[in-house]
Amino acid sequence: MPGRRSGGRRTSQSQSQSRSIVDNFRRGDKIQVFSAGRQLDGNGTFIRAEGGFLVWEDNSGNRNTTSLESISVRRLRKRSC
Repeated sequence: MPGRRSGGRRTSQSQSQSRSIVDNFRRGDKIQVFSAGRQLDGNGTFIRAEGGFLVWEDNSGNRNTTSLESISVRRLRKRSC
């Protein structure tokens, strides 16, 4: 019907699946980002995930925005002293 709006926001299945990749990460976590099994730009720091993208900083201080559709992310464990 014209003028009728559905309440609620739709999220595609692929978007919600890619979002779940980073659900357990917190800002400042040390991470490794992989695409097609290859590590991208070494290690980095998780900043946030939004709009289907991972925002992270590499060890050179460059801010990167990478699509969550084709990557995997691994959190690096902190070394105990």
